[in-house]
Amino acid sequence: MIDKISYDQMLQISKDLKDQAEKIQALAEPRELLDLVDFASTVEGYSKFLENTVELNKDADKALKELREKKR
Repeated sequence: MIDKISYDQMLQISKDLKDQAEKIQALAEPRELLDLVDFASTVEGYSKFLENTVELNKDADKALKELREKKR
């Protein structure tokens, strides 16, 4: 969990952002709306950042669990 959002919710948000960014890019590129293409690319990058954050937090949770178990 990250703050009050579960990992699954965060991954769904990431997927939704990526999907919408791809749609924006598909519409903006043929029209040469470069600022909008840049924005969509940034949103897609943030989507990947969210995915990586979830994975890092899952790994940290696993490591903390192992440390707690060793301490007992």
